[in-house]
Formats: sequence, structure tokens, C-alpha cells
Amino acid sequence: MALLAYLVLRVITGLVFFILGYRHFRARKELTQILTLPLFPFGVITTTVFILTELVVGTLFILGLYTQIAALLVIAMSLKMIVLRPIFSHVSIPSRLMYLLLFAIGCSLFITGAGAFAFDLPI
Repeated sequence: MALLAYLVLRVITGLVFFILGYRHFRARKELTQILTLPLFPFGVITTTVFILTELVVGTLFILGLYTQIAALLVIAMSLKMIVLRPIFSHVSIPSRLMYLLLFAIGCSLFITGAGAFAFDLPI
């Protein structure tokens, strides 16, 4: 039964990241302006990497491929966005609380693995 719980957690989190990636892709022009910082003036690159990371992580979670590596990406992205969220004020970027929950889910999936119906094995 626990393996099914990890399956549900993994697939729902994957869908959340895929939807976030799609929303950010639709708002990429506005996000490029917001993600252009004085110390790092490469907003187009930052936005592209941000969107691709969300889409790739979402796809990996849904398929159950390289789940623990994807979970490490979620942990890193969540920590970054918890710290930098006040700077990036846009409607399509979730709150710190959501990134805190995604951080906890990433930690859980990193420790436990993908669960049932996954293509990868735990590290």
C-alpha cells in the first residue's frame, strides 16, 4: 500500500510541475523581465532553464524515470525559490508555502524512491 502512496505523490507532483512549466511558458515574456537581475542580466536564459527544468522534472516524475535525481532538482529549485520568491513577484510563480511543500515532497521522494509502477530503481 505504501508503494501506491508514493506513486500518487510522484504523479501528482509531476502534474503540478508540468502545469507550472506550461503556465510559465505562456507567461515567458513577463517572466523574462522579472528574472533579469542587475547581477545576472540573462533573463532569457534564466527563464528558459526555469521552464525546461519544470517540464523535465514533471515528465520524469510522471513516468517514474530517474525519480531521485528529479527529486534533487526539486529540492534545489524549491530552496532557491523560497529564498528568491520576494524578488520574483509574478502571478504565475507560486508562493513560498507551495515551494516549502514541494521541498518536503522532494525530500520524501529522494529518500523513499519512486514507488510502484516506476521505471527506475532506488539509488
